[in-house]
Amino acid sequence: MKIRIRGNSIRYRLDKQDINALEQTGKVEEETRIGAGALHFCIKAKEAAQAAIKLEPQAVHLSLPLTQVQQWIQTDQVGLEQQIPNPDGSVLKILVEKDFKCLTTRDEDDSQAFDNPLAQHNC
Repeated sequence: MKIRIRGNSIRYRLDKQDINALEQTGKVEEETRIGAGALHFCIKAKEAAQAAIKLEPQAVHLSLPLTQVQQWIQTDQVGLEQQIPNPDGSVLKILVEKDFKCLTTRDEDDSQAFDNPLAQHNC
């Protein structure tokens, strides 16, 4: 799982292994070690009408409606967008996307990423 945080938005990019875990277990998790501690991210598919997010001291837990997650996994749909209101009246924008292979060479393993639809195919 790749995570990008910018302002009031969080973007999650899930590769094939992440999506398989989400489909099989109902959740996908990622942990980043920082010094002696760790920052934990989790996405769960739940029987719920709307998305919810919970910030804990060292974790961010995102819950998404199970039916939306299943549709996203089983189709060519690229992403799920959610807007979650904050108590102060602001809105947190959430984007969960399928991770595509990069179009340029990078020092990153994207073997579990989805084929990029913008890639040129020479047959």
